[in-house]
Amino acid sequence: MTKKNYFYVVIRPLRQDFLTNPDETETKIMSDHFHYLKSLLEQKKLYLAGPTLILEDPFGLIILETETEEEARTLLENDPSVKA
Repeated sequence: MTKKNYFYVVIRPLRQDFLTNPDETETKIMSDHFHYLKSLLEQKKLYLAGPTLILEDPFGLIILETETEEEARTLLENDPSVKA
């Protein structure tokens, strides 16, 4: 059995009111982000993910379960919200 490692990632929106006032493009990006994370969950690469509800300093937390840091970085780089 291959040992899995856990990698914690914090992602931050580009603007503070993102959670309460997303534009059309941001709404589409977040929908794509959600579906991407869902696919990682199905692949057993995602351990946990979700937004914080702190409106003054919003961020998302992702915990990836991969064999290597390189794999975790690649998965993160392919996330639509990171690419945007």
